[in-house]
Amino acid sequence: MAFEYGAQKLNIRNPFRFEGLIRSVRGFLLVAIGIYLLIQIQPLLGTDKPRAWMNLFIGGLFVAGGLNALGGGLFQVMRFFVGRAAPASLATNVAREAVNEKEPTLYNASSLHNMLMSKSNPTFVEPIGWFARAVHSVFPNLIVTPWPIRNVAQNLAMKLTKSLVAIVAFLVASLVVTMVFSGTEGAEVGSTVISLVLQATLLVYLGLLWVKLGNPLSRANMVQLGSTTSKGLALVIIGAIAIPILTAQGWIGFWEQLPASSRQNLTETVPLLDPVFRTGSLLALTLICATIIAAVAITLIKARIGMVQIQTSSSEMNNSWRFDLHPRQIFTTLRDLVLMQKRQQELPNRIYLDSNDTGDANRENEQFNGDLLAEIQPLVEDKAEPDVLRWARVGGTVAGQVLLLSGALMLWLGADRILDHAYSMDEIRAMGGNAAQLVSQVFAPMGATAAILLASLLLLGFGRTLSRICHLFWAEIFFKSNIFDLHCEGTVMRATHYRGADRHSASSEQDVFSFDATYFALATEAVSSTFAVSGQHNLEQPRYLLSLAPCDGFINSVVGDLEEQFRRRNEEIHSEKQADREQRLDYIRQEQEARRTGDMAAQGLATPEQRASLEADVVSDRDREKIARWEGDGTDS
Repeated sequence: MAFEYGAQKLNIRNPFRFEGLIRSVRGFLLVAIGIYLLIQIQPLLGTDKPRAWMNLFIGGLFVAGGLNALGGGLFQVMRFFVGRAAPASLATNVAREAVNEKEPTLYNASSLHNMLMSKSNPTFVEPIGWFARAVHSVFPNLIVTPWPIRNVAQNLAMKLTKSLVAIVAFLVASLVVTMVFSGTEGAEVGSTVISLVLQATLLVYLGLLWVKLGNPLSRANMVQLGSTTSKGLALVIIGAIAIPILTAQGWIGFWEQLPASSRQNLTETVPLLDPVFRTGSLLALTLICATIIAAVAITLIKARIGMVQIQTSSSEMNNSWRFDLHPRQIFTTLRDLVLMQKRQQELPNRIYLDSNDTGDANRENEQFNGDLLAEIQPLVEDKAEPDVLRWARVGGTVAGQVLLLSGALMLWLGADRILDHAYSMDEIRAMGGNAAQLVSQVFAPMGATAAILLASLLLLGFGRTLSRICHLFWAEIFFKSNIFDLHCEGTVMRATHYRGADRHSASSEQDVFSFDATYFALATEAVSSTFAVSGQHNLEQPRYLLSLAPCDGFINSVVGDLEEQFRRRNEEIHSEKQADREQRLDYIRQEQEARRTGDMAAQGLATPEQRASLEADVVSDRDREKIARWEGDGTDS
């Protein structure tokens, strides 16, 4: 769908202005901090070269990331270009005026006709898998939302379920470890080591689970409904029981192989190393961020579900026609005259089906049929948003950018602390410090620094996830349009119309057609939505039909205008017949008067040489009735 400029705009607002503004603020702050760090390089080169190189690395990251965020945010704030061909068609557009559309479609002409006929909506497909069914059982109206929202909801539900299972598994594993080490030698040391391993495993699992979220507006999420399996849950449950037992048994075997001196060293060292690891704090941060994301997402989804009143209805009309017209006029008049008058903003209608065999219906009693399915240009519709949706979306957008900024600042802080630890280690070694001093003054702070770096990565990942979820609810744009479907079939009748005194002396002849047809018309007022993206292909995304409402006024107007055009054309044809009939009767009267007076040449009817033959062919009243029957006057009067 190429961009088509037109002075008459479609009045589609830019949905990303606020989001782009917040994103631009974060980008500006990152660029400012990055420039500050780069400026500090020159003074540090003479006193602290390692820190100067560190500033170069972190400053370069901040400037690059900040410019990316600033540019993307400003791109969202700037003008939202929408061509005259927006939004995408519901199915392949077969109209002569159709542009080269490349966006994917979820429907075809057959499915649209079935929707109107059966009063159903195949957009709301059945969920796949038992877990998806369970999610839709908890949120029964989730099925009437577009596919990207359903995919995100199922994905978040799976993340919540896996997180709860992982936490329960961690508690079970801790209990199993306690039971395994109960009464064994080295139980305290082994319990501490295994607990730290389990905490680290849980932290990595939860972090990767929540940080890893694909783009909800990717093409795959838009054209297909995702399926969620329980394979991951089974692996978590099995691992929660098997891994702690195997790890504990491995530690017991390792402990038994150690000499007494090594056991004594481990018993003294492990309690000192315990404060180095900050897995508890990182777990708390992970759970808090995951809870925030889940709360915002659930609020947005529940509020979005109630925005559109779902209907699956259509208006119907069926009747029969009999007009003195060629059946080809049914579809050409409907498409190029009646429906063209229903256009919105002077844009051509979307034609999804235009198939008929009326062009070959030229013989007496020949049958014909045809179908026409069209959509009037969709108009953007501003849906009334619930306050909870608006504020949750705004709050989630701000929170996501704050998390991203906080993650970047913690990355700077953690990188700056690395050099301090290196200097502290050199000082302790120079002073001949013991192991206890190294652990308390070097390794414990290094553990805190490592926790800061991990926390920065977690915050960056959670902020990215939250921003993507909120972006999905900024991007949805609603449209309203009318869809009209006509099926017509009937029989053609043909007659020959002669011009002149009779068929033997006719100056010309013309084939006159009439049709006797039965039609069935369907129409609906459709509410659809699509998800915009920032960029060149802003509205080249599939459109989802959400609601189909009856529109009796529209279908009555279309069929009424079509029948009015038929009557007008019929009256014109009858007027021409009447004029031609009067002309022929006038000619007959003049001829009879000339024959009576014997002055054919004076009347301008015949030359003197033709008088003998014309006098033998006087038209009587009975002959006049025969002529009327030949010309079809008996049926037209």
